[in-house]
Amino acid sequence: MFEDNVKKVLIVIAVVMLIVSVVGLYIALNSVIDSFVGYKYSPIYKALLNLSTLILSIYILKVLLER
Repeated sequence: MFEDNVKKVLIVIAVVMLIVSVVGLYIALNSVIDSFVGYKYSPIYKALLNLSTLILSIYILKVLLER
């Protein structure tokens, strides 16, 4: 019983760390787009980044909910 609770707490901590790192990566990628892509094409690359993030999130949720 105690070991199960410890496992659950560690999983929650790992998920929170994963969320924080994904948000940090997302912000950094937006900064890179702003720095290296011209203002004219920046919205296109940001839209592609948002779309890929959405697709990846839906896939991860699907995998987690199927278990």
